[in-house]
Amino acid sequence: MKYHQIGLGTKIELELYDKNGNKINKSTLVSQYESYDEENNLMEIHVPFSKAYMYPIPVKAQIGVIFSSEKETYMFFAEVVSKKYSRPIPMLWIKPISAIEKIQRREFFRMECMLAVSYCVLDSLDNISCEKKPDEVYTKCYTRDISGGGIRILTKQEHESGTIIKAFIELEKEQEQDICMIGTIVRSVLVIEQGSYMYDTAVMINQIEDKAREIIIRYVFETQRERLKNRINLDEELISE
Repeated sequence: MKYHQIGLGTKIELELYDKNGNKINKSTLVSQYESYDEENNLMEIHVPFSKAYMYPIPVKAQIGVIFSSEKETYMFFAEVVSKKYSRPIPMLWIKPISAIEKIQRREFFRMECMLAVSYCVLDSLDNISCEKKPDEVYTKCYTRDISGGGIRILTKQEHESGTIIKAFIELEKEQEQDICMIGTIVRSVLVIEQGSYMYDTAVMINQIEDKAREIIIRYVFETQRERLKNRINLDEELISE
């Protein structure tokens, strides 16, 4: 794959390295590809954010750029050349310094949010469909966070690790259907939430349609971007007062 083949608006993740090649950032840095100037070998991307805050990356910093295309994940290295703090989203100009290489899929960016979920416990992963059956008993709960690879939900009941569930996530009210996923519970930990005992339950996605996963990833990115815009506007209002 060539740099100019990266599609406009492609969601990317950034890794920041020190002069010895060690990764600096612990949290995932989310950005977006905008354009590529082939003549000058310069690429324009959004200033990355982490947990709705802009993440400062200095000029001359060495970064790794990770993105997905057609079910494959790719990575290349680049150097930050300049910054452009324009509205609504600040931009970075970076210079690629390595070829694009295919890599194994990385962890998905995880975002804190509260979404309505209905789930039921399954006996096994055999003969599973995303249709609700008469004998399935569903429990309502809410997410603590979500990513393309899994969700964390607050449940009233403790579930053992390895328990298989079918879940329907109400991602957006405008959607005609909820997102269906089949997952395995990784852990279920007792917590106190708003004065009540609940279980913080982490679920790893085992089965989900590619389209549904992409909808989740897009929702996470767009929500984070909107949170960042709101934070920038609030900071500007406070400065102007």
